Amino acid sequence: MWRPVAALAAIVAVALAAVGLTFSTSTSAPADFRFVNGTEPKTLDPSLMNGEPEMRVATAIFEGLTRRDAKTLRPVPGVAESWEVSDDGLTWTFHLRPDARWSDGRPVTAGDFVYAWRRLLDPATGAEYAYFLHGLEGARAYNRGGAAAAPRFGVDRGVFAPDPRTLVVELEAPVPYFLELTSFFSTLPVPRWAVEAHGDRWFLPGRIVGNGPFLLESWRVGDRIRLVRNPGYWGADEVGLESVDVLSLEHPTTALNLYLSGEIDWLPSLYPPELVDVLRDRPDFYSGPGMIVYFYRLNVNRPPLDDPRVRQAIGLAIDRREITDEVLRLGQIPAVGMVPPGMPGYAPPESGLGFDVERARALLAEAGFPGGTGIPELGILYNTHELHRQIAEVIADQLRRNLGLRVRAYNQEWQSYIASTRALDYDIARAGWTGDYLDPNTFLDLFVTDAGNNNTGWGEPDYDALIAAASNVARASGDPAALLAAAPDPDVLRASLAPLRDELTPERRAEQLRALRLELLRQAETILVARGFPVIPIYFYVASGLVRPGVEGFHSELTLPDGSRAANLQDLHPLRDIRVERPGH
Repeated sequence: MWRPVAALAAIVAVALAAVGLTFSTSTSAPADFRFVNGTEPKTLDPSLMNGEPEMRVATAIFEGLTRRDAKTLRPVPGVAESWEVSDDGLTWTFHLRPDARWSDGRPVTAGDFVYAWRRLLDPATGAEYAYFLHGLEGARAYNRGGAAAAPRFGVDRGVFAPDPRTLVVELEAPVPYFLELTSFFSTLPVPRWAVEAHGDRWFLPGRIVGNGPFLLESWRVGDRIRLVRNPGYWGADEVGLESVDVLSLEHPTTALNLYLSGEIDWLPSLYPPELVDVLRDRPDFYSGPGMIVYFYRLNVNRPPLDDPRVRQAIGLAIDRREITDEVLRLGQIPAVGMVPPGMPGYAPPESGLGFDVERARALLAEAGFPGGTGIPELGILYNTHELHRQIAEVIADQLRRNLGLRVRAYNQEWQSYIASTRALDYDIARAGWTGDYLDPNTFLDLFVTDAGNNNTGWGEPDYDALIAAASNVARASGDPAALLAAAPDPDVLRASLAPLRDELTPERRAEQLRALRLELLRQAETILVARGFPVIPIYFYVASGLVRPGVEGFHSELTLPDGSRAANLQDLHPLRDIRVERPGH
């Protein structure tokens, strides 16, 4: 039996009174679909965003070459109505729809994508996701040195437009998840004329020009974003909502109160953890495996965290099971690696982490800090959120009890938190990462030296070499000595290289190269969690939430083309495909 709404509402009302928090809803008419989006988006500029709250809005206002099908999350035609790929997998030719239009009536052209992708890679932009396109010919050089370093990039190399409706993309090596990249927010088109007219505020209401299924009608900071259906969108007849309210709200008790009182239709993963046991039995509650890792970054530039023994000791002194079983209580999996389960063909490496207090104390003593003596107070920074606070306080207490460390948990609002982590102005910082595509690389290329989302100060040439080799495995396999020199487990890698010395059919060779690629990524993860320790994995998420009956086009479980079922690991639900049937309508 699930507890009735009235009983839950009473619990929430008491909690609200306890914290003295109120939330007044908007006086405007409610939108067709309303959901809580967590923190306030920092930007709606696709080239500069880096988080899920921005992504949910951006992929409604803009559309890429491809988009995600709601039922399968597989890439399907978006602005591009069709495409071809060369036999070697290196050249993709996209053909744009003749009826794709910007919201000001201009046609969406291949040149708009060239401009957006060059802007993403331009070093002056400072985009954290610039590395996303490093697989294009000349893109890495352009990202590091601009047009002076790669003058033909965007002209007739890497990505270019032979005519307004044709976009050609040249890759350095085949990218198995390339079509997933073309639906990701960083590769969305950007209107050059709007950017040049309004500078870094071009994405605000009244200025923004989009090409997606919705338009930005209003943005009240600290309250909500209102989206309305775009009548000029090529697929406007397929859009089921006239309006959407995207609420910026981080307090879980308030969010749950809004859901229980009927003010919102979807509440993703934001509810008081102490109510999980009550909520999980409700028929409108969903949960399943998530392709998300919760972890702590360590600032390796600050002593004593510059010593990997100290970093490993911290990782070994954390009892993850206490966090998942006593704080979270929804089946989250304690994590000692960075890549969540569910990656096809990937076997995670042995980790140097876990829960081993005796080993942790020995490492700390070996580093010159027996019993924590000599280590100044350490801060755990987290972005403002009740759950992050609880986890940080539990971990701070574990580190005090198990290692004798003085640890203080403190919070910052999202924008300040982002600024602090990017500037390496922290000791230990909470982080989370949702996979951008179904491949272990999405979790591992974060930590290449100086990568835009690294934010630890850590880098290691062997790690960089292995990640680079995995991005062009056919070329890398021609220099096995270099690969073996970088590998922490050369015997296993040697076994993966051996079959490539034989005469193989093209199909068999491709299969062996795919296996070698995954082994290179596994070796890289070994460096991360068994040698370098710039990050401390805590747990793998469960994707969960509450969705109101009558919401259609929302799929917590996917149906694949072959009829099989799969978890919605990313908890993605394109607004384009949502419809709402309300009682009495």
